[in-house]
Amino acid sequence: MNDLRFALRQLAKAPGYTFVMVATLALGIGLNTSMFSILNLLLLRPLPYPEKDNLVRVYRTTKQDPRGGHSAASFLDLRRETAGFARLIGFRQWGYTLTQPGRSPENLNGVRVSTDFFSVLGLPPALGRSFSAAEDHAGNQVMIISHKAWLAHFGGDPAIVGQSVLLDSQPVTIIGVLPAEFANLFLWGPGDVFRPMGLNEQEKATHDDNSLQLITRLEGGLSLDQLNTRLASVAVNLAPTRPREQSEDGLRAHPLQSTLMPPGTAAGPIFLLGLAGIVLLIICDNLASLQLARATSRTREFAIRAALGASRSHLLKPLLLESLLLAGVGGLLGILVTVWGNAWIAHTMSATFPIELDISIDGRVLAFALVVSVLTGIMFGLAPAWLSARVNVNDTLKSGARGATGDRSHLRFRNLLIVFQFAAVLVQLSCTGFFIRGMQTLQQRDIGWNTAGLTQGIVNLPQARYASEEQVRGFYHELEQRLRALPGVENVAIGWTAPLYQLLTTRTYVVEGREPPVPGQEPIAFLNAVSPSFLDTLQIRLLAGRSFTAADRAGAPPVVLINEAMARALFPGQEPVGQRLRTGSGETAVVAEIVGVFKDVGLAGNPAPQSTPYQVFKPLAQETWNYVTIVVRAGATPMTEPLRRTVAELDPNVPVQLLNTMDELAKTSTRTMELITTIFAGFSVLSLLLAAMGLYGVIARLVAQRTAEIGVRLALGAQLRDILRLVMGAGFRLALLGAGLGLLGAILANLAIAQIFNGKPSLDLVILPAMTVTLVLVALLASYLPARRATRIDPMTALRAD
Repeated sequence: MNDLRFALRQLAKAPGYTFVMVATLALGIGLNTSMFSILNLLLLRPLPYPEKDNLVRVYRTTKQDPRGGHSAASFLDLRRETAGFARLIGFRQWGYTLTQPGRSPENLNGVRVSTDFFSVLGLPPALGRSFSAAEDHAGNQVMIISHKAWLAHFGGDPAIVGQSVLLDSQPVTIIGVLPAEFANLFLWGPGDVFRPMGLNEQEKATHDDNSLQLITRLEGGLSLDQLNTRLASVAVNLAPTRPREQSEDGLRAHPLQSTLMPPGTAAGPIFLLGLAGIVLLIICDNLASLQLARATSRTREFAIRAALGASRSHLLKPLLLESLLLAGVGGLLGILVTVWGNAWIAHTMSATFPIELDISIDGRVLAFALVVSVLTGIMFGLAPAWLSARVNVNDTLKSGARGATGDRSHLRFRNLLIVFQFAAVLVQLSCTGFFIRGMQTLQQRDIGWNTAGLTQGIVNLPQARYASEEQVRGFYHELEQRLRALPGVENVAIGWTAPLYQLLTTRTYVVEGREPPVPGQEPIAFLNAVSPSFLDTLQIRLLAGRSFTAADRAGAPPVVLINEAMARALFPGQEPVGQRLRTGSGETAVVAEIVGVFKDVGLAGNPAPQSTPYQVFKPLAQETWNYVTIVVRAGATPMTEPLRRTVAELDPNVPVQLLNTMDELAKTSTRTMELITTIFAGFSVLSLLLAAMGLYGVIARLVAQRTAEIGVRLALGAQLRDILRLVMGAGFRLALLGAGLGLLGAILANLAIAQIFNGKPSLDLVILPAMTVTLVLVALLASYLPARRATRIDPMTALRAD
């Protein structure tokens, strides 16, 4: 306690020093805690369900995808085969339209779930009840709403349970409201409505749609390894009942917590936390230098205390306590920086995507801030305290005031700190440069189609009112005709999806007439059903053959278009047009003729490499969905409002989702990258300033220590340029040594970031030299200011003071 009171008095005597230290620490600790908050949200925050560690997700494994979803038919088979040792529950995302009196139709994000979904998860509705087994049928008229939907759409009315609303134009009764903690963006997305699975006969028979996700709970002492052993046996038993191309599919369970984020996504938040850590290390470097300078000015005090009998530990403890006190207060204020940083990130993300990120501060975040604060205090305080406690009593008392500049060990320590700082800054500057360069590459890449002048909207026709394909096709035909008649419209197309963020479905394809490949190794291609004008509207180049026509209607011979990557792989040295592709097997097999080849199409809003480069287009009339994307080309005129109005004229109960120009929608995905780049750039500028300040301090102290020497040199005729060279040379050597040490880390970062953007490691021979030169120039500038001051030393004054 005596040491603590002494440390507090010393800090109170130097308010300016204390303020600078605390403010700098608050910034460094706050930035790190904010980055950890993101990591905590994405990877560490535990699921809110009872005995969460026993929850596992069951994947369908193939040679192409170790974490695949399941079809409804497979789900029913699996539930039957695993009934003796696991309760499998399934869920799939769905879309619904809510119609309320006096309001425009609203899109709701829905989830279709097994009726025992909530009981297996162990978190029942907060109001009302769960589903009953009797409600698991097609056409069920019940739903449970999320806490967020309860507040947003029904004003938090507790009497909402038991009331009916129009969902997809059908009366549906709300039987429950979920607790707020049930929401999980990374499991089932922004789910507003939960309804019983209610599989129809067509869904029960299909093996093509693998959008179902399965979860179970380890019960009865069953371990994860034992579950996987039993699942492997089930997969073998079910193989004969599956289509040939799925006969080799396996099953694998993983802890549910570990599956919240796709594999590889942990690299992003960990990388950001690492860069924030570099900033904190540089801050620690500078604070250690400040601590050492302050301790050096008290060398005579320490010598006197040592002469009076103080041990080395007695000298060290107050200095270390000062550092811990500063770090503790800085950590507390750093929480405020974390709150502000998290709010800014959440606001930026919500302005880009229609989601709300809960980047809140919980126990793990507070524990992280505490640990970082303590470690930071030790890191920047221990070495200066140790060096200062090793005071030489005799030499210090003999030298009088001259001992205040410190000895050679102090100077070596400061130099080492500067070298480390510049090495870290080069890594950080290089990462920012590589990221910006990668962003430019993404924006300039050829995606095979033209987003300029396009407006898109998504419609989901309620199956209750558009039950037959004839009704759906009639709606699409009338909508297309009305849109074409609008002023300024150049072209209109309809497809399952536009190549924006993702392609919705994949299917296996084999060349008809060839020896079939090994089961489970059939080529996989993304499938999109499109109207005849799709290629012209998106300006996708046709390389061979023809596009679709009105003759490619329902009942006509099946035809497809394939992309050039698929043509090269399946038909090397051959003419692909006229060849035939088969998908499916047995009675469900479809053989289609290839009538054209189109240029490879990339996703405008998703730079990540896709799971397969192959793409197949088929006529929308030959496989019609109720859920489609409408694309309108109208030059520079956005068609958002005309598109919305035209759909409302056809059916006022069908809202248009994701309605915007294609350029704006494409930019939303890159805004996440831009946010990361902004954070990178902020960290880099801050680190560069800190390193420059640190070097300036070291060179300024060097000038102070060598004042007499510089005075002698000037008295003996040294020129000003010689003094500049002498002083700036010291800073230049330190910066160059730091840059050399940081070059290896910068090269490794270059290879990693290049792999993120173009899928393969490559060395950027422009950014690395540019960042190194930038660093050295900043070092020269930081050294020039004290060097300039050195040239103004009066030799007579310097020698007289000595």
